[in-house]
Amino acid sequence: MKTIVRLVVPTLVALAAVPVQAQDDGQAWAQALAQGSIKGDLIFWAEGQTRFTDATRGTQIIIRPAIGLRLARDTTAHLGYAFVRTDPANGAATNEHRVWEQLSFPIVRNGRGLYVWGRSRIEQRMIEGRRDTGWRLRQFVRAQMPLQRGGKVSGVIFAEGFYAANSTDWGARAGVDQVRTFVGLSIPLSKQVNLEPGYLNQTIFRRGPDRTNHAASINLLARL
Repeated sequence: MKTIVRLVVPTLVALAAVPVQAQDDGQAWAQALAQGSIKGDLIFWAEGQTRFTDATRGTQIIIRPAIGLRLARDTTAHLGYAFVRTDPANGAATNEHRVWEQLSFPIVRNGRGLYVWGRSRIEQRMIEGRRDTGWRLRQFVRAQMPLQRGGKVSGVIFAEGFYAANSTDWGARAGVDQVRTFVGLSIPLSKQVNLEPGYLNQTIFRRGPDRTNHAASINLLARL
C-alpha cells in the first residue's frame, strides 16, 4: 500500500501543475479490451472505445483490432489497425485510419504484488480527404499493486505520453502532442475479466491555450 501511495502522490502533483490558462472539459470514457491466444504464440487484440463530452455528446469512437506474437512471458508484439470517428461539438466530423505497431514489456515485478509494465506504440495516422500521414509515438507505463497483501482489488496508475514526429496538413504539429494519466482500481469480476473504474486526465498541447479533459473512465479488460 505504501508503494501505491508513493506512486500516486507524484501523479496528483503533476495533475495540479496543469497551466491555469488551459481549457477544461468534463468527459466520460468507456473501453472494452479483449486479448487472448489464437494458436501457440499467435495472439489477438480487440478493443473498442467511446468518449462523451460534458454535453453527453459522443465525440469519438475507436475500433482497434490487432494480431501479435508472444515473445516471452509478459512480452508481446502487435501489428494492428484502428478506425477513429471523431465528431466534435464544434467542427466537422472526421474519419481517421491508423496502422500501428507496439511492443509490451515488463519493467518491475516483486513478491508483494507490485507489477509495472510498459508499452511502446508507433502509429501512422491518415485522415480521409487529406494527403499527409502523421507519425506518432506513444509511450505508456502502468503500475498496479493489491491494496491489501493477498487482496484481490488493486490500485492502478498509468501515464502515457504522445509525441508527433511530423506536422501534417490536417493539423498535427510536430512535438509533444498530449499526456494522459489515470488513477483508479482494478476489480476482478472473474479469473479472466477485470473492471477498472477511475479518473483520467488528458492534457492536449496546442498552438493556443492547452486543453485539459477530466474524464470519468471505466475499462473492461478480458484475457481469454
